[in-house]
Amino acid sequence: MISYFNSLQEVFDKDRFKADDKMGHAHLNLQPIASAARLKQFAKVSSGETILRKVVPDTDNCLARESSISCINGEVVQSVWLRLCAVESGEIELKIKLIDPPVASSK
Repeated sequence: MISYFNSLQEVFDKDRFKADDKMGHAHLNLQPIASAARLKQFAKVSSGETILRKVVPDTDNCLARESSISCINGEVVQSVWLRLCAVESGEIELKIKLIDPPVASSK
């Protein structure tokens, strides 16, 4: 199920003399990292490294293994290994960093 809180990654090989071939796709539910960011604000975590949440493989994601969402020096980061779908085998590694939107200044 692809929704607003999902990230879809399509993976292709790079061919020099012909069209690139699609190797597979993977999706990741972004709701856990958004929830962890709210937890970071509530707990006022800002320095060092703190694990905010763990995410396990399930039907809402293509996780190949358990993933941790951490606050590292004030930034919310998740490192994940995603299993590619629609192929015999394959995985990709992603590091996701949640960036706070800039605050609008009032004039």
